[in-house]
Amino acid sequence: MFSQEKTSSIQQNFETFINNNYLEKVFLHTDKTVYATGETLWFKAYITDAANNFSLLSKICYVEIITADKKVLLQGKIGIDSGRGNGSFLLPSSIGSGSYLLRAYTNWMKNFGPNAFFEQAITIINPNKKPDVKSINNPDSIVVGFFPEGGQLVNGLDNNIAFKITDAYGKGLKAKGIIVSGKDTITTFETENFGMGRFSLYPQNGKSYHAIIQCNNSTVVKGLPNQLNNGWIIKVKNENDALSIHIASNIESEQYAFLFIHTGNTVKKAVMLPLNNGKSTAYIDKSELGEGVSEITVFNEKKQPVCQRLYFKKPENVMQIKFEKNQDDYKVRNKVTINVTTTDTAHNAINADMSVAVYLTDSLQPEQTSNLLNYLWLNSEIKGEIESPDYYFKNSGAEAERDADNLMLTQGWRRFKWEDVLKNSTPSFAFLPEHEGDIITGRLVSGNKELLGTGTPVYLSVPGKSFKFSNSISSSGRIRFNVEKFYGSNQLIVQTNLPDSNYRILIDNPFFEQFSDNYVRPFNFASQLSDKILLRTIAGQVPEIYYPEKNEHIILPQDYDTTPFYGNPFKSYYLDDYTRFHTMEEVMKEYVKEVHLKKRNKSFQFEVFNEADVGYFNGEPLTLIDGVPVFNISKILDLDPLKIKRIDITASNFVKGNEQYKGIVSYATYDGNLGGYQLDPNSLVIEYEGLQYEREFYCPTYETTQQIQSRLPDYRNVLHWSPCLKSKKGTAAFSFYTSDISGKYIIIIQGISESGLAGSATSSFQVSR
Repeated sequence: MFSQEKTSSIQQNFETFINNNYLEKVFLHTDKTVYATGETLWFKAYITDAANNFSLLSKICYVEIITADKKVLLQGKIGIDSGRGNGSFLLPSSIGSGSYLLRAYTNWMKNFGPNAFFEQAITIINPNKKPDVKSINNPDSIVVGFFPEGGQLVNGLDNNIAFKITDAYGKGLKAKGIIVSGKDTITTFETENFGMGRFSLYPQNGKSYHAIIQCNNSTVVKGLPNQLNNGWIIKVKNENDALSIHIASNIESEQYAFLFIHTGNTVKKAVMLPLNNGKSTAYIDKSELGEGVSEITVFNEKKQPVCQRLYFKKPENVMQIKFEKNQDDYKVRNKVTINVTTTDTAHNAINADMSVAVYLTDSLQPEQTSNLLNYLWLNSEIKGEIESPDYYFKNSGAEAERDADNLMLTQGWRRFKWEDVLKNSTPSFAFLPEHEGDIITGRLVSGNKELLGTGTPVYLSVPGKSFKFSNSISSSGRIRFNVEKFYGSNQLIVQTNLPDSNYRILIDNPFFEQFSDNYVRPFNFASQLSDKILLRTIAGQVPEIYYPEKNEHIILPQDYDTTPFYGNPFKSYYLDDYTRFHTMEEVMKEYVKEVHLKKRNKSFQFEVFNEADVGYFNGEPLTLIDGVPVFNISKILDLDPLKIKRIDITASNFVKGNEQYKGIVSYATYDGNLGGYQLDPNSLVIEYEGLQYEREFYCPTYETTQQIQSRLPDYRNVLHWSPCLKSKKGTAAFSFYTSDISGKYIIIIQGISESGLAGSATSSFQVSR
């Protein structure tokens, strides 16, 4: 018998699985979606957990632009603070015209595969270069899919079958069709909105079924999914304020079923249902379900999932964003002021972290329909691209509910597999969350390409005036470094103190090398768009020509810590404060009293003063030059003292990673370039990109008559971009100036409140000459 004990067991397994599998989502708000080479693509990253609150787990976000054939075009990493961060890509002239995918993810999200990543289609225009992004699919092809409700088509039961008919890139098509078995017509069907719909079928054992579809003056023949002789079905119907859930099975031995419903990570319903003649019905009040996408799963008596489908409840508990303009029509080079209010559904003022973009919309740049609100509640929860996601949020009534349900049936997707949940084992993750900075991984490889063993100390340095240092102990040849945040393009130096020279160090690509199966629709560069394309191209060139200093203005984050990993040293020696000696040996002997220089077996060694014991350590300290470990002290003594600016001494035991050092002696050169120190030839030296510097969005001002009448051109089609608009006590304001380009402009503001409410709002205004 299907006991209550089994019911509780499934729920406990689910809750344990959720607790062990923290979920993150990334959404990028971009300033627009169509760009010309020379322009800057601006974006803000919102990283949330399963409940759509800001995630505090990851501190780095990976952002890429990839081609339709899954080749990487541009890559960058941005720093994340409390679930938000912002960055940009300056689009080079080497990019060919075409459609691309912008995607974003965290290191932790790599564990769940590329289908969990954020992806958005963008278009890049370069009139000086032929399009080099080829179509992956045949744009004229018709894609037909049939999806039995619950997942399987079972003989002898009344099945619901959803269908979706689209072009090669997911845009719904109008179509009609019939279902036939042999020469008999069983039923007819016709698409509703977005190429979707459904019909009922009572399949019989020994018969096969296929569809004959008329679409775009073409005939398509498509077989239905294979039937099962024995199985389960589920049928969910909207009954005003409730859902009726009908379960049926033609397996005579089955006497009970278990209905399990969860929204996100929260269990909403867990009940045992007795079967009467293989059937059972449950009525669930919609108020019992969470907002967004809920998963409804049916289990048999053996705790095996046998049916699953999704249900969407439009969220009502969202942040309300309203704004007021000082007018609706503006002239060129006029000031625009926007006042913003943020409230909850009860109209109470709430604080929020938001981003805002103001961009020109026309036949080249459409108004965006995907936003933070519909991504968190819908796009991120189901499979594939959604056509017009905002439709499901702006519309209500029976037709909108029907269309949302068709979407759930045709694009259903589970982020996990129930077999992983029910085995109740502790998961093993290949990728760790980046709590503080980069996690850099690699391998130690011997000459015959076999991994070296376990227990070898390996050291990683990002040398410079504000260097970064990390260490690792190899495990089966694998190495992993936890490195504090660093910015810009840097030299990475990785080395060991192995006497054996027959080894190599390899560093892994920090970006994920697997891709989703999503493709982008090729952009149609129609001749009637030529004037608008020319205007976009000029807009990309003007800032570089007339405002080069503004175009490249970058900002180092205010919280960037330049303190070395060992903190404030026990003593610092600035050598310019002393009489300069000709050799480093004289410097160490005459000035640095905390370091004892001795010679043993024809080699020099340091011993550092131990402040706690008022004596010298019996062991070697960690010696660094610009953050790079030095294993041969003679190399330090051979350096020119005139290149050394400072010597820091840490006079205590210092633990870093899995190693303990008997003090630290750290040399800093004037330029942070090692001052002529010669690295071991086995050291790995590579160029490595740290986090992006933040670029400052430039907007000219037109406050005076002279500025308004200036002959310098202003061809901006993005008038304003602010990734850090914050409302306090429910209010915020911002202003900007219009450019020389007339037309319709869209204002889009989106963000998340302190209490976790997401919201998005748009408005428009006109600019004329």
